[in-house]
Amino acid sequence: MIVALDLDDTLYPEEAFVHSGFRAVARALHQRWGTGEQEALELMLRSLEQRGRGSQLDDVVAHLGLTGRQSVAELVRVYHRHTPSIELPEQSRRALGALAPRPLYLVTDGHKLVQQAKIDALGIRPFFRHAYLTHRYGIANRKPSPRVFELIMRRERCPPGDLVYVGDDPVKDFRGIRPLGIHTIRVLSGRHALVRVPAGQDAERTVKAIEDVPTAVAELEAADR
Repeated sequence: MIVALDLDDTLYPEEAFVHSGFRAVARALHQRWGTGEQEALELMLRSLEQRGRGSQLDDVVAHLGLTGRQSVAELVRVYHRHTPSIELPEQSRRALGALAPRPLYLVTDGHKLVQQAKIDALGIRPFFRHAYLTHRYGIANRKPSPRVFELIMRRERCPPGDLVYVGDDPVKDFRGIRPLGIHTIRVLSGRHALVRVPAGQDAERTVKAIEDVPTAVAELEAADR
């Protein structure tokens, strides 16, 4: 069986990248304006906890009294272009090792330069035959679009039933590919762990953690024999 895996909150906690980006922004603010790095970092983390993702850079600029002087767009560039300080969890490394020697692919949405920087920082490229960054194929082809999964099947010359996708977000990861007959496994990790969707949109199998994925894949293979 061919195995494709999501990246954020499936193979590593995306929160680690967010915190890494905030630290880079805090350093940039300190270097330009002399603000306290720790103060800026704590402001962004507090905003994240209270308001959810999306407004942290606006909030830190406002709280530090830099509105009108500090461009939020400039801080967005700092966030996107920083070298991430993130590591691949050992349980993910073991899971990828156990899934080999099956053909492995990575399928991930998001800013293509950011996603590539994450892949480089995690050191996971050698595990995969190819990493499909969906935004390289146009925004319309991000998940739930099945486009890159069709490319995988064409590359492997395999039917949908020989492919399984492992992800964490039931809102987008599975509903576009289940109708094709692609197998799906959901890992209950990260910020989407408690999200509920109709059964037909969710994965056909659910596991508690990434280390459970190799067993779930083996069970799918046994059922298809």
